[in-house]
Amino acid sequence: MALFNDYVIIQWIILAVDIFFFIGGIVALAIALALIYRRPGVFRLFDLLNRSVSTRHATRFMSVKRDSRPFVWKYRRPIGIVFVAAAVYSLWGLLAGAGDAEIVSMLNLKVLPDFVLWIVESLRYFMIVGCAVAIIIGVLMLSSPDILKSIESVGARWYSTRKILPHGDKMHLPLDKWVVIFPRTAGLIIVFPALVLVMYFGDLLLKRM
Repeated sequence: MALFNDYVIIQWIILAVDIFFFIGGIVALAIALALIYRRPGVFRLFDLLNRSVSTRHATRFMSVKRDSRPFVWKYRRPIGIVFVAAAVYSLWGLLAGAGDAEIVSMLNLKVLPDFVLWIVESLRYFMIVGCAVAIIIGVLMLSSPDILKSIESVGARWYSTRKILPHGDKMHLPLDKWVVIFPRTAGLIIVFPALVLVMYFGDLLLKRM
């Protein structure tokens, strides 16, 4: 029964993908024909869609530097104890818990079980290394905070994406300007792949009906 449900879901996903590309091909074909015949409505559509929506204001809080070190060093002993205890418990569970094959069988995946097993094994080893690092950090917080502070001074660096990508929110419209100058050429370039999409996915939809 579960296998039948998986098959039905996969068929629905494939059908949705076919419909998406078929409709996309129709839209692209309509735009291409409008460009070839220089319909003014298509240019008004471009002007309507070419609106700049800046993410700088919405993500402003993510670019503000926040320093949690004073809080961590003020309560370093309880935080270190929690680090060590949680990491040791997690490490014990990863080493003594269910095997990777059992995890894959619990996932009940029918596709590429060997690949899924490799992913699960990789994640488990990655988490084991992470737990070992957490134990070391917790021990250093309890016994040698000066060593941890020196390591932290090297690795704790703050990078602002606004400084790295200062022009990331600016609109770049060279292609749009080229389309406005040469609409028929752009329409002829678009019309052929649009026809391929419509014919190919239209044929697939007819076969599925």
